[in-house]
Amino acid sequence: MAADVTKAYGQIQKSALGGRAAEAEAFAKSARKLHQAASEPIDPAAFEDALQSNQKLWTLLQASLQGDEGRLPEDLRQDILKLSIFVDTQTLKARAAPSLRAVEPLIDINRNLAGGLFQKPEML
Repeated sequence: MAADVTKAYGQIQKSALGGRAAEAEAFAKSARKLHQAASEPIDPAAFEDALQSNQKLWTLLQASLQGDEGRLPEDLRQDILKLSIFVDTQTLKARAAPSLRAVEPLIDINRNLAGGLFQKPEML
């Protein structure tokens, strides 16, 4: 199932949703999957799959930010990269102690990022 989110992310990017909406949907879907997998009783395989899918999504984001200098303001780009490091660290913590509490920060980050991406950017 880890490939499901990655595959969906790629398919959504190519759809009529457009880049921002596609990214928002991928993060929202990952947040839902994490929440479902962390619901009691926890299925270890589903929990790991949700963590793996989320980490792949964040790895895609990291890669796109590494090679896309200039598209985003540098300070925002750096903040997102720092956030991705936190996601990696929190993912390791969640693997060590599977629980809803362990993945709540990841769910919150994904939901907030999705919410921001769904909003129309303000015109300067």
